[in-house]
Amino acid sequence: MVNPDEIVLLKLGGSLITDKNEPLSLRRDILEKAVVQIINSRQKVIIIHGGGSFGHPIAKKYALVNGFNPIIDDQNLGIAKTHDAMVKLNSRIMDLFLTKEHPAIAIQPSSIFIKDGTDIWLRSTEQIEIALDFGISPVLYGDIILDKQHSFSILSGDRIIHALCRRLTKYHVSKVVFTIEKDGIFIVDDSKKDNNHILVEEINHDQIDDLNLANLTEKIDVTGGIKGKLESIKKICALGVSVQIINGLKDQNILKALKNEKVKGTLIKPSEEKQMKDISKRKIEHLKIPLESDVQHRKNYFKYIKFLHHAKPDLDLDEIN
Repeated sequence: MVNPDEIVLLKLGGSLITDKNEPLSLRRDILEKAVVQIINSRQKVIIIHGGGSFGHPIAKKYALVNGFNPIIDDQNLGIAKTHDAMVKLNSRIMDLFLTKEHPAIAIQPSSIFIKDGTDIWLRSTEQIEIALDFGISPVLYGDIILDKQHSFSILSGDRIIHALCRRLTKYHVSKVVFTIEKDGIFIVDDSKKDNNHILVEEINHDQIDDLNLANLTEKIDVTGGIKGKLESIKKICALGVSVQIINGLKDQNILKALKNEKVKGTLIKPSEEKQMKDISKRKIEHLKIPLESDVQHRKNYFKYIKFLHHAKPDLDLDEIN
């Protein structure tokens, strides 16, 4: 039986849904198939998509990932252009959902995330959780992030996923699904002379650093490519959440992954000992949120509750079990 409070976080990779060799180009057929599979799964899903050829080239041109640099001209213009490109990409994705009459709503990450030096804060998850309550699919995306320390950076979809896994309280993340253009994570098998790249089907997250990753050529990615993705995945798994990496190009893979059916890919699981420790730590973090952040309701609903007194004069106290 499916827990109604369980959700899946689905990452649509930027290199999957856009052509990174051509700026501002959408792979509409691939994206449309992904949207149909999400809708047909009938699962509660939070969608997070990358920037691909919309966000990455502009962010690279203005060196936004490294923050404010006074010797680079017009970085403030680069911030605006990068954000605008991501909004345009997101708008085209939203059009597909709405054309198929599926309730989905875009949530702008730069309006709910803030950076303070090395720390990234998600101000509130209420908009996301309320949307889920109404059966609406929230759609977030890689975006720029402003820094209190008079700077800025790029907020990757992977960082958004990690923050959601930490901060969602009303809904439990059952797993995270990353869709890419390959079947999963490949490593080099030196025992084979020809075709020495083999797929890693299942590992624990504490084994990631020991992988001899195969170089399958990467396109431009200002957020760190596959190595950066694996660093984010380690942090996600450390919260007790499993991560599944699948090929989003293959027919019905996304649908099967969302419905927990067997899919060829890489499953990265939290180690059992680490999972128990970090679940406990996450619960403590949930308790700290109302102590450190302004999350109080403006209305006290307890004042509307009244207890009705029912006297039981004929009941012997000793007869009560």
